[in-house]
Amino acid sequence: MMTSIGPLFDINQLNEAQQKQFQFVYNELKPQYTSYLEYKLSLPLKTQVNKEEEENEWNYELHRFLRARKWNVEHTIKALEEMLQWRRDNQVDLVLEEEVTLQRATLLQKILPYMNHGYTKVDRPLYMEKSGIICVDKILSEFTTEQLLRHHVYWLELNCQRARERSRQIGKHIESFTIVSDLHGCNMEIRKIFPPFKQSLYIDNNYYPERLGQMIFINPPTVFPILWNLVKPWLDPVTKSKIVVIKKGPEATNTLLQYIDVEHLPVEYGGNCQSCPTAPNCIQVYNWNKEDTKEKSKKIDLIL
Repeated sequence: MMTSIGPLFDINQLNEAQQKQFQFVYNELKPQYTSYLEYKLSLPLKTQVNKEEEENEWNYELHRFLRARKWNVEHTIKALEEMLQWRRDNQVDLVLEEEVTLQRATLLQKILPYMNHGYTKVDRPLYMEKSGIICVDKILSEFTTEQLLRHHVYWLELNCQRARERSRQIGKHIESFTIVSDLHGCNMEIRKIFPPFKQSLYIDNNYYPERLGQMIFINPPTVFPILWNLVKPWLDPVTKSKIVVIKKGPEATNTLLQYIDVEHLPVEYGGNCQSCPTAPNCIQVYNWNKEDTKEKSKKIDLIL
């Protein structure tokens, strides 16, 4: 059923056993969730919280956690209790409005070129980044691990919000997103940021299960198999099953177009996006050489 808050959760989509498990978890966690919702409603947020929408989203949340925990009721309750406490402890509901986090996101976009770029053919929010040209030393000098993880939570919350908005737009529940990662230029230096990356995977698995719809790697370099073997043990089998690797060559565009409509794909990947303010160069690459030259010039002026 479609409403102004998006499609309502329909328990009838579950079989009889699943409905009982869902209802049991719902009833067990009702006091904790009611307390959490009161806390969220009391926060000084610019965007008003809709209680009815929050309660509807909570039903979808329960369903996601049950699926992720293979319908084990005990494990699901424990995971949801930990998630609610984690959100309180880390003030997650404030992250999208934190000025300092927004400023850091702007800086990070220069260091790691990325763009929230439309939707896939199945209406998942699409996020694209040029992972291969990340300025590894710059990211480590400009950000602490805690700041990088805060940005990751910001990114997750933003894409969850985009999924919610898309659900309202099309009248169908959307809860996952797609990542396209361009690895062109990637080398072994990227291993330096593996520790915070591993911690971000922990956040994904424990507090945002079933949110990744698909992960598409394009332009893998010759070192990719080595890097992949390092990362693979950290991924659960379900996440691994959602990963697609597209090699360089004429078939790359055709494969991307199987998942993404041409108007939602940047020109450089074979699409014809015209909606970005920066089109046809949708994902802007910052010129750090120019920045470094400016800094050197300032230092020379100071000396003189």
